[in-house]
Order: sequence, then structure tokens, then C-alpha cells
Amino acid sequence: MGAVATTFQTRASTTARRRAANAFMTGVLWAAALSIIVLLAFFVGYIFYLGLPVISWHFLTSPPSEVSAGGGVGPEIFNSFYILILTLIFTTPIAMAGGIYLQEYASPGLFTSLVQFCAESLATVPSIVMGLFGLLVFVTMFHWKFTALGGALTLTLLNLPALMRVTQEALASVPAAFREGSMALGATKWQTIRKVVLPSAIAPLTTGVVLIAGRIFGETAALIFTAGVSVSAGRSAYDLGLFHQAETLSVHLWYTHSESLVPDAARVGNGSALVLLVMVLLFNMSARLIGYGLSKRFMGK
Repeated sequence: MGAVATTFQTRASTTARRRAANAFMTGVLWAAALSIIVLLAFFVGYIFYLGLPVISWHFLTSPPSEVSAGGGVGPEIFNSFYILILTLIFTTPIAMAGGIYLQEYASPGLFTSLVQFCAESLATVPSIVMGLFGLLVFVTMFHWKFTALGGALTLTLLNLPALMRVTQEALASVPAAFREGSMALGATKWQTIRKVVLPSAIAPLTTGVVLIAGRIFGETAALIFTAGVSVSAGRSAYDLGLFHQAETLSVHLWYTHSESLVPDAARVGNGSALVLLVMVLLFNMSARLIGYGLSKRFMGK
């Protein structure tokens, strides 16, 4: 009886220690998760505290000032969306075509491995290095100077691997039974991809594109060397030309806090930071909502 009681007490003690360790680690994980929420809330709240008094219709629509106070960020907001649209026009078809090829057509081999290696290597290039590449090629070699087109092409090179990888993962999430059923009914491989696989993967694809758009919208280093740090003098601030300087909101934020000579540089920087933060948050929220809506529509879940 004594041995049985000792064994029971040992097991009870071990169970208690395990429960205590489990409770402790659960608390640590909860604290880590809550700390992320608190840090984000503090960061967002602080940016709103600094930038909200600056925001006005005049600030959001007027051009920046080079020497006097009272400038706005209207052209910078326009250029941010303009370069974003140009970049997505260049990036989306190439990246999705590459992702479809690698996921649906490519068989294991030297060429496939080479493409994957090149994509992964390109994804590791820092944005400032890609900006210097754009400076050497688009600004110097092609003699374009600082242009919206050069900035968009540089961002295309920077974001191609990420969107290609998103496409691969989205297509891989489609069950193989969908492909087999379609081809069993007599559809060709391309018809299966176009009418079955892509509609089934539309939710993660759209989410990936919107998240990439948020990354493009907030890019700075690559655009400093390719799109310029000002709008073209003597031209409309809202110019749709491809070969004009196109300072974006993120570049303007960097410029006001580093080299600007206007007396209210801190004020303009705080307002620019708030506008940029709100736009990036909207991109991320839109990605979640669009992905959820498309999942319900196409997949019924």
C-alpha cells in the first residue's frame, strides 16, 4: 500500500508541475500576443495624436512648399497611387504567369530549379540596392532621369518574386480533385486552369495582390533614386505623363524629416505619416475583407 501511495503522489506531483508549466507558458504566449496589440495601438494612436491636427482639405489637396510654411501633399498622394497602378500593371501579369507556370506546368528539373533560385535571390535584394540598380539603368543608362516609369519598373523588379510566390501558394491550395474532375470531363489543361483553378484561388490571389499594393504604396528607398524627391517644375502637379518626376508620399515623408528647409517640416511630416499610415492600414483591411468576400462567393465558406 505504501508503494502505491508513493506512486500516486509522484504522479499527482508530476501532473501539478505540468499544469503549472502549461499555465505559465500560456500566460507568456498571451502576454506576447497582447504586447503586439498594445504596441500597434500605441504606435497608431501616437501617429494620430501628432498628425490629426494637421489634416485638412487644403493639406490633402495643395502642392508642397519648398521654402515657406503651409504646403500640402496633394501631388504626393496622386503620385503614390499613380506609381502603384503602373507597378501593378507591370507586375501582376508577369508574376501570375510565372506562378502559374511553376505550379501547374513546370516539372522538376534544372530549369525549374534555376527559376526558383533566381526568384528567391531577387526577393532577398534590399530595396535600396534595387533603387541603385534602377538609378544605373533607368536614370543613367536610358537617360530617363527621374521618372514615374523608372520608379514603377524598379518596384516591379522588387515585388515580382513576392507576387509570384503568392500565386504559387494560392494555386497549391486548390485541391487536386478539382483539376482531375475537370480534365475527366474533357477539359484541356489551360481550360482547367482558367475556369476551375483560378476561380477557386481568386480569394488568396486577390488578398496577395492587395497586400503587395500596400507594400508598394509604402516603399521609399527604391523611389528616392528613380522617381525623384520632387514634382516636375513647370508642369501640372497631377501629371499622367510617364517621364516626369513623381515624388510619392513615403518619399516626401523621408524628405521632410531629413532635408526639407520649410519652417513647418515637422508638421508636414506628421501629417504625411498619418496619411501614409491610414492608407497602408486600409490596404491591409481591404485585403482581409476582399479575401473573405471572395471566399464566400466562390468557395461557399
